[in-house]
Amino acid sequence: MDLLIKNAEVFDGVHEEARKAWVLIEGDKIAALLDAEPAGYAGEVLDAAGLSLSPGFIDTHSHNDFYAVLSGAQRYCRSFVEQGITTQVAGNCGFSIAGIDPETPYGKDLFGFFAENPDYQEVASFPLWAAAVDRYSPLNMACLAGHGTIRTSLRGLGAGALTADQMRKMERLVEQELEAGSAGLSYGLMYDPSMYGGAEELLSLAKIAARYNRIITFHQRALSRFSLSYPELFGRAHNLRALDEVLKIAEQSGARTQVSHVIFVGRSTWNTLDETIRLIDQANERGGDIGFDIYPFDFGASTITVALPSWYQALSPDAQQKFAVRLRLRAEIFATRKLLGFGFNDIQVTWAGAGKSEYAGRRIGELAREWKTDELNAYLRVISETGSATTVLMYSYMNDHIIDVLSRHPRTNYMTDAWILDQGMQNRAAYGAFPKFLRLSREGKAETLGRMIIKMSSKAADRFCLKNRGRIEPGYYADLVLFDKNTVAESGGETAPIGLPHVIINGEFAVKGGAYQEKALGRGLAAG
Repeated sequence: MDLLIKNAEVFDGVHEEARKAWVLIEGDKIAALLDAEPAGYAGEVLDAAGLSLSPGFIDTHSHNDFYAVLSGAQRYCRSFVEQGITTQVAGNCGFSIAGIDPETPYGKDLFGFFAENPDYQEVASFPLWAAAVDRYSPLNMACLAGHGTIRTSLRGLGAGALTADQMRKMERLVEQELEAGSAGLSYGLMYDPSMYGGAEELLSLAKIAARYNRIITFHQRALSRFSLSYPELFGRAHNLRALDEVLKIAEQSGARTQVSHVIFVGRSTWNTLDETIRLIDQANERGGDIGFDIYPFDFGASTITVALPSWYQALSPDAQQKFAVRLRLRAEIFATRKLLGFGFNDIQVTWAGAGKSEYAGRRIGELAREWKTDELNAYLRVISETGSATTVLMYSYMNDHIIDVLSRHPRTNYMTDAWILDQGMQNRAAYGAFPKFLRLSREGKAETLGRMIIKMSSKAADRFCLKNRGRIEPGYYADLVLFDKNTVAESGGETAPIGLPHVIINGEFAVKGGAYQEKALGRGLAAG
């Protein structure tokens, strides 16, 4: 498509200040930035008077790799496109759809809590996955190789060290994915089976990523002052110990490192903000390359079992029912909740499967009152009835001050960490994370607009080695967003945002005049 966008206030993704310019698009690329309308131009013209034009937003933490390869991908991607996202970095938290031993006997265990996935054999490697994205997705996408997915394909879920042969296979699979164009390697150290990877295993893979100049990302082992990932309830805050582990791997491997969703679960964790920033800053001062990503909400999506200690999850179902085990679990959870300022009523079920659809939207405390039992018993009952694949929103993750401070840090990126469920209550981040950031900026509660757009575009593209993305410059792909900076905002529900009428992906309208264009397709991205 040839298109001329005129009269827009252009934020080019590089400079903080905007300027008036005419942007000429030819095919899927930006052809020129002009000071006036070119004489004799006969193509389509979009008058953007009163609107701001920026590079398309890059969502640096997504799980849409599982859904963008489905024939119904438009359903799973639409809300992200409508909020101005043109590129997503997927495969986070150790879960990816690509990076699988093709001979795995553990196919049924591969994808954690991401349900209704395609046959893994059809998308088991990065090239196969990228080809499927090309067929179905309206978004550009990059994908990390998930340590948890790779590990599951080799020895299944649960505790236990890899054999020497399994370790060699894991290293070969990581190399294979990076050589094929995967954007990097992700770890989910709070999730089975990444939580069982030993220090040597984690470091060995990080060194491979460093050798290929690829990023490593971490869902760290704890995100709260007190957690059940560490046996000691006192002393150094657990989220800081977990950050120490990440920074140690980063320093020993030399890999570019991203700390995923920097959050502070529980009200007593909020005062570790300054120390978290200090640790990241000091690691960078020592020569590291450490960044992090955030979303603008006080909740986050996870699995229902994330609040359970790893020792308990490693037990068999029969062992979990033993009196001594339940007594220990109750004591640990009681102490942790009291110390943390986080309770079961901060957990809201979003989807528990078709057989228990009535649980969607319910808080654990609410269910406990209905069942006339305590909250721990209600929590364990939901898990028993629905399985570990139940998804939840967990609250008390942050406050407005934390969001403001983190949004302004020079090493931050912005993201959604959301996906669309087939049924049940949806995560509002899937509909309005980036528009909410823009609204907060307008209200003086977050980073300034010019700097925010740079972080949403060129800095994100550079961070993940996304070629020719994130800038409004000749030769770059025409991924563009037009929005009204005076009104842009999240809708607050499961609908498109306000004040964001046009989105262009690879030179084609994906949203035009506020109407979603289902025909628009993206392309799988190779990073390098």
